[in-house]
Amino acid sequence: MGHLEVRVVDVVRSPEHERYLYRCLAPHPFRRFRKRTQYLELAVPRGLRKEVLFMDGDAVGQIEYAPAEASGYPIYGDDVWVMNCIWVLRRAK
Repeated sequence: MGHLEVRVVDVVRSPEHERYLYRCLAPHPFRRFRKRTQYLELAVPRGLRKEVLFMDGDAVGQIEYAPAEASGYPIYGDDVWVMNCIWVLRRAK
């Protein structure tokens, strides 16, 4: 088995990976927001984080999480973080 290049990229802070902010394999329950862009405009300044796992240059996984006040889910509480989306493709496990 050859050497794999594996990287985790914070796509909120990486303009070259910005396109990954706008998609997730699992649907989000963002009924309050008509578009993902509208949600991101609210959530990013409030602490939304999204990291994408790359294997040999291909996106093979991601995790998106935010403080409760920035999550699209109706979850409330002090010092609570909500995982909005997490996935890893089978070939990367």
